[in-house]
Amino acid sequence: MSSSSFESTLIAEKEYLEKLKYGLNKAQELAHIGHWELDLLSGTLFWSDEVYRIFGLVPQEFGATYEAFLEYIHPDDIELVNKSYMDSVSQKRGYHITHRIIRRGGTIGFVEERCEHEFDKDGNVTRSIGTVHDITQQKIAQHELMLASEVFAKMNDGIVITDAAQKIIKVNEAFCKISGYPAEELYGQTPKALSSGWHNHEFYAMMWESIMSYGYWNGEIIDRKKNGELYTAEINIIALHDDEDTLTNFISITNDITNKKQQEDLIHNLAYFDSLTSLPNRVLFQERVMSRIPFMKRNKKKMALLFIDMDNFKNVNDTLGHIMGDKFLVEVARIIKATIREQDTLARLGGDEFTIILEDVESLIEIIPIAEKIIKLFSTPIIIEENKLYTGASIGISIYPDDGESYEELVKAADTAMYQVKESGKNNFQFFKQEMNDKLTERIKIENNLYSAVANNELFLVYQPKVNLDTDSVYGMEALVRWKHPVHGLIQPDKFISISEETGQIYEIGLWVAKQAFHDTKLLHDAGDMLTVSINVSSKQLENSHFIQDICREVSEAGVDIKYIELEITESHIMSNIDKALIILNELHAIGFKLSIDDFGTGYSSLSYLKKLPAQTIKIDRSFVLDIEKDEDDRTIVATIIAMAKVLGKDVIAEGSETQGHVDTLKYLHCNKIQGYFFSKPIVINEFKEFIRNF
Repeated sequence: MSSSSFESTLIAEKEYLEKLKYGLNKAQELAHIGHWELDLLSGTLFWSDEVYRIFGLVPQEFGATYEAFLEYIHPDDIELVNKSYMDSVSQKRGYHITHRIIRRGGTIGFVEERCEHEFDKDGNVTRSIGTVHDITQQKIAQHELMLASEVFAKMNDGIVITDAAQKIIKVNEAFCKISGYPAEELYGQTPKALSSGWHNHEFYAMMWESIMSYGYWNGEIIDRKKNGELYTAEINIIALHDDEDTLTNFISITNDITNKKQQEDLIHNLAYFDSLTSLPNRVLFQERVMSRIPFMKRNKKKMALLFIDMDNFKNVNDTLGHIMGDKFLVEVARIIKATIREQDTLARLGGDEFTIILEDVESLIEIIPIAEKIIKLFSTPIIIEENKLYTGASIGISIYPDDGESYEELVKAADTAMYQVKESGKNNFQFFKQEMNDKLTERIKIENNLYSAVANNELFLVYQPKVNLDTDSVYGMEALVRWKHPVHGLIQPDKFISISEETGQIYEIGLWVAKQAFHDTKLLHDAGDMLTVSINVSSKQLENSHFIQDICREVSEAGVDIKYIELEITESHIMSNIDKALIILNELHAIGFKLSIDDFGTGYSSLSYLKKLPAQTIKIDRSFVLDIEKDEDDRTIVATIIAMAKVLGKDVIAEGSETQGHVDTLKYLHCNKIQGYFFSKPIVINEFKEFIRNF
């Protein structure tokens, strides 16, 4: 062979060997397996390129010795690696271990290492040959799979895995507990087996459109357990695809939120619905009004608010108790709800106050029949447990946008109209008018100023004389309160007395009147004028448990003889709670007070109660006296009252005597005690003293 042929052969062999080496290195790189050799005679260590790559090293930076190799083993695994190698040498066998390494840069990897040995003729190990397999990704995958398996098994949320055809292939224990199905009964089925039938076709179509378009869906579903019980679940459904984007599985994560939904419903009901009647409460009523206003405005439509206050509800509570009162309100709610349309709203604001929202009202003509029907429904008694409860309804009505364009304005207008109905006799309905608002504004002003009237000495008394025609003398006087406001001037009693009764201020005012009247009477007595003083007592005062004690204290402090004090109680006030009134009036009578029934004939008293009342005097109301000369009916009524009083042994006085004709007619009817403008209008105490001296 020529030298040129030899060189060609060497070059070819070298190229072949390089090709083999490249192929070996590439194969090791693809397999993540490197190999090494340790020459025990020379102590040299050889690593293939892949071993360097596995350890994150470059050959130039690593002194390939066994000791240097141990420096890249995880500290906790050095003993395992060293012992495994030494044992295999001493026992003349190979070994197979898995351990951790620390790559350059500090990251941790996992390797699987195998080793075999070569021996000399005496059986001594001369060389060790091994492989290093990088199994880091496998370990990470195994760890993640283990974690996923643990999570899958121990999650509180139920997990269902299906194949691409939606056949269930895996469920966890949590889902079995939620659904009540054992796993083996679910495998091979589709989730349709759990359907409750609650949701329609459109619901599921939208759900699957989201899953297939975006790869997921989240929402609430009502499903059915194995025992038939419905439950609400929050569900996340995820579609899985492989590397080639082929759909492989669906994963459903289920959270049973039945209890949560029940709690939410409970909280919602407590916040927005009346616990007694289950009607919307004040909060929900306000929200609905406010939410409808923009719609009404855009579409130029009208809306009506009806404020309903039940008449005489207090009597039901006072006489039959709150339990019966609650049953009464439930029945009232049922009756009213039956009168309105499905789209309208009936709410209970509290107590005996109800409201109605009438939507899409074309004209007032539509509202009137509804209001009239409600009024008529309560014209007959409501029967609760064989008790006939007589009531009525006072209804105030406001219209959007005529009476206001906000919730506050509409509510105020309806409330004002309802208050006007109460003032006018109850059991009726009234649309809002601006003059009502003016009247309410005046009332609020009076109420606010009245709180400081006593403290600021703005109240004063006037006295109207009582005349005995038989003796032609003044025998008594009625104390009447007046209010002179520093800004608004004189405010008449008909403006503030009823307000003070509603607010409870009448008690303080009444005690002030008593104190002042007793003081003035004592001065008259000291001057030799032994007149009886009459003061008006409200039912609100009688209802106060301290009244008797307080009125007696005022008598004692004034030093006036109690036999000269007469308490005038309006007939209607007595009859509103006759049994309680009898107890208090009998006690006052026993103490020594004179008692008079004021405004007699205007109330609803009966003879059976009248004869029980310890009143010495009956006062004929001025409404019967004004036309007594020309009205035969009034004259007959007065004559009857006088005759009845005499039969019962009671005295009679007629108020409102303004003319000589009144006086003559009353005298003719044998009523000799008179009070009225014919003799004197109410006057202050100094003028009164002058009056009795000149009478």
